[in-house]
Amino acid sequence: MKKTQELEKFKFVLDYKIKELKRDIGPREEEIAKMKEQINNMNGEILHFKRTNKNLQLIVSDLNLRQKGMQKEIENQTKTYEENAKYIKSFENDLSETYSVVTDYKKLKKHVLKLYDNYV
Repeated sequence: MKKTQELEKFKFVLDYKIKELKRDIGPREEEIAKMKEQINNMNGEILHFKRTNKNLQLIVSDLNLRQKGMQKEIENQTKTYEENAKYIKSFENDLSETYSVVTDYKKLKKHVLKLYDNYV
């Protein structure tokens, strides 16, 4: 009989513990559901940021290509400008030389023909 009482006491304690644990499970399941929802939202944000990042990488790549093209164009324009400046300077020097002989008809004719041959 004593053993039966002791077993009933254990049964009562265990039943009480089971009820407590079941009571604790409810809020935990709600918390787990909220966390799963947060995880799903965060996964959606991650996908959005990945797409945005990919688009931005494409934009940056395009801008880098455009920048390289513009740098090449600047180099070409600079080269053309320098060639033209050199050509103009040469013409100015030859013209100055021609001007210096303006009083001598033969030399003047020779210089004018040289100007014509070089620049026309």
